[in-house]
Amino acid sequence: MTVSTENSPDLIAGDLAVAIHQGLIREGERLPSQSKLARSYGVSSGTAAAALARLAAACLIRTVPGSGTFAVSRPGLFEPNPVLDVLAAASVCRSLAGLTFAPDDPEPPRLSIGGSPDWGTSLEDEDTVPPRRLDVGVLAVVDRHVLRWMSEAFLSAARRLVAHGVADADRHLIESARAILRDGGRRPEGQPGIALSGGPMPDDEDVALRIWPERGEPRDPNGPPF
Repeated sequence: MTVSTENSPDLIAGDLAVAIHQGLIREGERLPSQSKLARSYGVSSGTAAAALARLAAACLIRTVPGSGTFAVSRPGLFEPNPVLDVLAAASVCRSLAGLTFAPDDPEPPRLSIGGSPDWGTSLEDEDTVPPRRLDVGVLAVVDRHVLRWMSEAFLSAARRLVAHGVADADRHLIESARAILRDGGRRPEGQPGIALSGGPMPDDEDVALRIWPERGEPRDPNGPPF
């Protein structure tokens, strides 16, 4: 077998996470075996094992000794999962980018999210959970190109979360995704501003003193302003 040097554990784990989110691999469905994954991606058995380990760390799969590895769409009923929450927000933004809502519609635009993959099919039973209708009135007026970019950013972030876990820098993005899923990203009533002019400046934006450290010195009162 020719072993690929491009298909990394991160890529494989990300692909499987997206497939679980999209319902291509359903909850409780057995995943391809480690050897089949290795053959499909042209990688070593160790690379495939590392990919499955990343999915397990993200609580997206469970392994039953002697039976195989199975998909877990949610760790528990209504229990949040950072990867799935971010992927769901990506889907909301991508769907909205392709939809048009009538401006004179008296009802706020809504989008169906979540629910069991079997809802509305012949496989539906008493355990099947219906989708939820999400008010997307705030997001519906956002430029479609911005929505598409948001979707791509969330998708990239979800793959990163599967590959490396949740870092401090990811927490604001996870909370943004959950705000979209909770109420369409609507600003809570009475929410105070987070800064007086234009929002807080990220640390990495304040480059002036790194480029011109001398400008951090006390100014000459008779000199030109910086």
